[in-house]
This record gives sequence, structure tokens and C-alpha cells, in this order.
Amino acid sequence: MFAVKTELLLKEITRAEFAGKKVQVFKHVLDNRYGTDHIHCHSGGDHSAITIQNPLEILKHLNPDTDLVAIDEIQFFDDSIVGVIQLLLEIDVRVVFAGLSLDFRGEPFGSMPQLLALCDELDRPTAICTQETDGIKCGAEATRTQRLINNQPANYTDPIVLIGAQENYAARCPKHHIVPGKPQPKLPSSGNTQSK
Repeated sequence: MFAVKTELLLKEITRAEFAGKKVQVFKHVLDNRYGTDHIHCHSGGDHSAITIQNPLEILKHLNPDTDLVAIDEIQFFDDSIVGVIQLLLEIDVRVVFAGLSLDFRGEPFGSMPQLLALCDELDRPTAICTQETDGIKCGAEATRTQRLINNQPANYTDPIVLIGAQENYAARCPKHHIVPGKPQPKLPSSGNTQSK
């Protein structure tokens, strides 16, 4: 959250359109924070978009002369988004997307690991940690999204998806990212087997 992901996506869209490329923009139906027919960034920029629920709808809406497909909040799509993107790349359609690589728990979000592995170029913008201690903001790079329920960190068992903005989320560095109820990582066994 608040790491200018959509702003960077809009920049890529604008550059492509300026170069005379045919661009189609898609977003998930869940992302209705700023309306249903646009993508919107926190700094105010926006662009018209086709709202879909199933990644296969991208192929249904795809125009034959499309050069670039842009997808916002890609983490909301199911695993079939990976195959759709692979198909687009095979037919020489450039794909750019924005999304959260980690969910509010600090764990990989949906298909993001596979999607990131497909990338030829990767921008991983970060926000600024806004956690305050004694009235001073942390200011470190925020690579985590802190979900807040009644201004308290959400529990690990809460649903993964909750659409919201500043009222539900804050940018956090790993030090200040808190997830009550999160299981501790299990270390692999040492595998101490003795041969005789």
C-alpha cells in the first residue's frame, strides 16, 4: 500500500499510448474503491479500465491490435492469471501489472511468486513506514502492509482480502509489522541420520 505501484503502472500506460501503442487496461471487480471503470492512484491519476472477475475474460476482451495489456491489483486474480499472461506473451502482447507481492500477513499473495518469476523487468517500489514512536515516524522502507481493524493489527486468521485504503491499511517496515496469532516459522529438521 502507498508505494506508488498504480502510479508506475499509469506511467507505463501513458508512455505506451504516447508511442502510439494500443493499450488495454484491466482490473479486478473487487477493487471498487474509486469506481468500477477506472484504475486510480493515490496521487490522483487515473485511466479507464475493463473490470473483470476471471482472468480468462482478458482474452475475451482482447482486441487483435492490442500491443500492451496493463493489469492493476493483479494479486486478486486466481491462479489462471499465470496461464493468461503466458499466452499473451506468446502472442507478442507486452504485459505490465501492479500488485502486492505480500498479503497483510507478510506471506506471498496468491499467484504473485509465479507472476514475478515471469517478469523480464521488475520495479519493486516501497512506501515509508508510518509507525510512530514518541511522536516520531519510523521512516524506514515499508515492504509490508499492516491491516488495521479498529486501529489494531488484524489477526492472522482474518480473511486475506479486505478492500480498503487508509482506513484499513498502513505501510510498515518488517520491524513494525505485527500480525497477532501468526505461527512461528518451523525450522527444518537437521536430518541427523547416522549410517552404520
